[in-house]
Amino acid sequence: MIRITTIFCTGLLLAGPAISGELPGVENVLGRFIEAVGGAEALNAIDERHYRGTIIQDLSRDDPQRTETPFIAAADVAGNVRYAETRDWSKLPVGDADELPSKLRWILHPRFALVVEDFFPGLSVERREVRDGRNVVVLVPRDLKPEYYSLYFDEETGLLNHVGYHNELEDWRELGGVLHPHRWVFGRTGGHTTYVWQEVIDTPERR
Repeated sequence: MIRITTIFCTGLLLAGPAISGELPGVENVLGRFIEAVGGAEALNAIDERHYRGTIIQDLSRDDPQRTETPFIAAADVAGNVRYAETRDWSKLPVGDADELPSKLRWILHPRFALVVEDFFPGLSVERREVRDGRNVVVLVPRDLKPEYYSLYFDEETGLLNHVGYHNELEDWRELGGVLHPHRWVFGRTGGHTTYVWQEVIDTPERR
């Protein structure tokens, strides 16, 4: 069962980056993230989402070096994710794809911004730094490796830019009042694996 975290957006929560070098609290950072993607009300209105995209493997050690694999997925608020590497919706399995990495299960969750702490438990604010020319606040989960699971939130936009040292979330687009990333780049030895979303929709009728 996925626990939906409710954070009340007070004036402090919506404020910009902390002044005088003070670090914001975890609730402040996550609250700004919720607001940045569209707000709790808009997120809570989504019960299910369907996704269609492409996995691009660009690895120098592989032959061929570049491959593209289609994928489709459906995820609900209970945390169930149905997933298949095909373009044929009739082949989407009935059962949960429990082999998917937790990061992907999180971003596919229709209310992903409300359930950050379920997938990255025990978060604490560790530091502020400049990454790719952006001021970010870094949250680190208690029992997960920081090189893979630290969260880098943009202080200006409130959005999540990176997960871990080598993952980038990009191309945020709006659907139904909620922003969703349409590119997730996983840095790997010898290249990258990139998930590109061509379609993010709310209901099966729109597929």
